Amino acid sequence: MRPFLVSSIAVIAFSLANLGHAASGPAAIPEKVVRNILKRHPAAQELQASQEIHFGQTLLEVSYKDEAGQSIMELFTSRGHLYTNELRIEDFNEIYPQVVAELKKEFPQHELKRAELVGNPNGVGEEYDVYLHAAGADWKVLITGDGKVLDKQPLSP
Repeated sequence: MRPFLVSSIAVIAFSLANLGHAASGPAAIPEKVVRNILKRHPAAQELQASQEIHFGQTLLEVSYKDEAGQSIMELFTSRGHLYTNELRIEDFNEIYPQVVAELKKEFPQHELKRAELVGNPNGVGEEYDVYLHAAGADWKVLITGDGKVLDKQPLSP
């Protein structure tokens, strides 16, 4: 009985520890999500997906090009419903100062490569996916609009 209890606690602890980690890598796009996108953008092409965690939920990020060739990123729930969209930040000066300050603290010598903003559709708050280069490695950082780092993962070369 005792080994079972210890094993169970270890599995639960491991699962909880991984909740904060941003999932990545290619993912399959459910047919319901494809239909949702094609209903709004009949000429959508180059659909790609990966799993991400935002606001404590595992979401499917789907990026694609619309009929005008514009890149769109949308987040879907596990049930295939549109949750929100991700906006690519073209001007890094638009990132909140407290976010920039925390990134400088965590990665003193860094170069921003890309940033995406995710607004919480269920309330107040934003999260950023920030891609940067520091100390000879590329990183993906999930950080709140208040400057709290939720996750940081080195990206594979």
